[in-house]
Amino acid sequence: MNSYLTKTSTLVALFVISGALVACFMVFTPVAGGVLLDSLGTVAASQQLLGEMSDAQKAVHFRITLGLDMIFPFAYGGFFVGLTLKHFNRGRFWLAMPALLVIPTDIFENLIQLLALTGAEDLLGIKALLTPIKFTLFNVAAGIAAVSLCLGIWRHIRS
Repeated sequence: MNSYLTKTSTLVALFVISGALVACFMVFTPVAGGVLLDSLGTVAASQQLLGEMSDAQKAVHFRITLGLDMIFPFAYGGFFVGLTLKHFNRGRFWLAMPALLVIPTDIFENLIQLLALTGAEDLLGIKALLTPIKFTLFNVAAGIAAVSLCLGIWRHIRS
């Protein structure tokens, strides 16, 4: 698995898939009302958004979450993991841990959102805990991946 994730072709594919998914989010989010539950951290904000959404908007949001947002963590998470493992030697598995942890965190948050969109709003408290954890893990993983990329570029220039 390590050698597959660190291949340049795999990293490019994961980067392209991530970018394509971001573009899809930009296209379809306005149809869902302009704001997705993913971006909201509090129960009150999530409840307010759900209360303001029409049934059609909830249906679009459900499809976005079930389709695009279930694939997205694997794409960006795999990219961050692969990039981290590719250029770091010491402690690389520990450095990849935030990227490995953000994937199930984001998937679990998506499952809670799917349930909330179908009426199980009492689970939004769990989402309120997961969302800041997801964003923290994402930001840390992205930072580590960026340092890894810089390290790889530096090594390439030196050689």
